[in-house]
Amino acid sequence: MRVLILTPSLPYPPIWGFGIRVFEFVRLLARRHEVSLVTYAEPGEEEKIKAVAAVCSSVHTVPRNPETERSKRLAQLSSVFSSDSYQRRSLSSSAMQQKLDELMKRERFDVVQIESSQLAGFTFDPRAVTVLDEHNIEYELLYRMYSTEGSPLRRMYNWLEYQKFKREEVTSWQSVSGVVSTSAREEVIMRQAAPKTPVMVAPNAVNVEYFCPSDEPIDSDALVMTGLMHYRPNIDGAVYFVREILPHILASRPKAVFYIVGAGATNELKRLASDNVVVTDTVADVRPYVYKSAVFVVPLRMGGGTRLKVLEGMSMAKAVVSTSVGCEGIDVTHDEQLLIVDEARGFADAVLQLQADRARRLEMGRAGRQLVERQYRWDSVVDRLEGFHARLVADRSASAR
Repeated sequence: MRVLILTPSLPYPPIWGFGIRVFEFVRLLARRHEVSLVTYAEPGEEEKIKAVAAVCSSVHTVPRNPETERSKRLAQLSSVFSSDSYQRRSLSSSAMQQKLDELMKRERFDVVQIESSQLAGFTFDPRAVTVLDEHNIEYELLYRMYSTEGSPLRRMYNWLEYQKFKREEVTSWQSVSGVVSTSAREEVIMRQAAPKTPVMVAPNAVNVEYFCPSDEPIDSDALVMTGLMHYRPNIDGAVYFVREILPHILASRPKAVFYIVGAGATNELKRLASDNVVVTDTVADVRPYVYKSAVFVVPLRMGGGTRLKVLEGMSMAKAVVSTSVGCEGIDVTHDEQLLIVDEARGFADAVLQLQADRARRLEMGRAGRQLVERQYRWDSVVDRLEGFHARLVADRSASAR
């Protein structure tokens, strides 16, 4: 098959959830199919383009200027007075539509895979099967951001975005040939909103050879959280942990150190740095920080989809403590593969219990690793995605005949 994948940015280096999922899809689909990628690119990303082109047939880019904090805020302000969401407006452009038109006129694609509903507003070749890969249900994320934000202005903005994007997102599900969700929970929501659209579950997964257990020494006072640190749910989670959870831990273990590991750390996060909080910003490899830590924490209060960070932590056989939102959509059981706690004091107590009990950490780590090996390997996920593509293409051909 000829597959065209549309994504909002270059999925390289694959160091954040969205980029990892897209990169693995591109890389593994290209084993047996002709895969092309079309995306926005910023100045200075030539090496990234080469890296992605090395694993697929071709990469096509549309220039995009880097977004500054000021330009983003102005765009968000102007979107308040529009019937369209900022989510959709920020990725819409005549240049991208022109590029898509050129590609689809020059080549006949069997499948066009759209990475997120923010990009689903473009016009595609009606002869091709369109597959919308939903990394999360975005309107859920917007509602959760509205629910947990303390700033009245942010609450109002997120409420408006939630209302507008819910309409756009549901319309997208109803208009494409098929939808891919990351969890069975989201699949149910999508089927209810778009009963005529085929939906399949392709969960987030992990490279089990790369994120593997280690025999490196563990510091029982070290705690770690990973992720893209300019992503609002991660910012909120890190701040919540430092302000609401960590003080309870320090009361019992004053030498405890919380490592916030990931690219794009905002000033808000950098100001949290202290003797007990280390904010790394971009690192070449997150694994050394995870390996030395006794507990991998996922203190998220907002978000959507499934969190790759949970799978990576379990794949490295680490003891994990997460909120319900943090491990949502992953087939885990409390007190088997991880501990699930939503209240701050209870979260702290769970971390302290694991810090003090090496045998329990090891047992939980083994259970998590076994689950990942059994259900969350990228190659098996992409095998199922290929089957979904093939069924949709066959149905389209039969309908045309």
